[in-house]
Amino acid sequence: MTTRASVLTLTAGVLVLVTLAATNSDEKAHKLKSVSIRKMADSLHAVIAADRQTYAELIVQRLDADEQRIAAAENWREAHCLPVHAQMLRHSAQGIQKGGAEFSYTLRSLWPINKSNGPQTQVEQAGLEAVAKNPDQPFYVEEELGGRSYFTALYADRATLPSCIACHNRHPGSPKQDFKPGEVMGAIVVRVPLEF
Repeated sequence: MTTRASVLTLTAGVLVLVTLAATNSDEKAHKLKSVSIRKMADSLHAVIAADRQTYAELIVQRLDADEQRIAAAENWREAHCLPVHAQMLRHSAQGIQKGGAEFSYTLRSLWPINKSNGPQTQVEQAGLEAVAKNPDQPFYVEEELGGRSYFTALYADRATLPSCIACHNRHPGSPKQDFKPGEVMGAIVVRVPLEF
């Protein structure tokens, strides 16, 4: 999936929310006039996580692990292969920012292979610890970064595919090499500004 496709998918998700908020339906007893910031973050996460899982399943797992047609690697440009899951998410997030989006998202972990994917703030550290203990419960908080207030949400990112688990468990730079299916590997962090 290209960065443009990711931007379009996220834009479509946000447009659905806006359309739902503006819809005047005879079937509803009330009319939705606004969307809570938590619901917006949850909806953005749903689209981001679905895109990430789709790339992981249909591209990396199938073409690299199952059919062994083309490899996925960190040095994908030099090796002329596929970017790994975390890189795809990062490139999509960068594309969203270049497109002028006010919200942001990233992947963080307590056990990152790439140290820049470790917690960068106290909120990220606390959120990663919280979702590692309680993966079914997102972590929500308001924080200030660079003089701007944000609603920040962290959602558990689990080991869902054999290719994810094998890559992390065999990577020489991985601080944790015993991941099992369903375990929390990190979190997707979504930040929505509270002031524009």
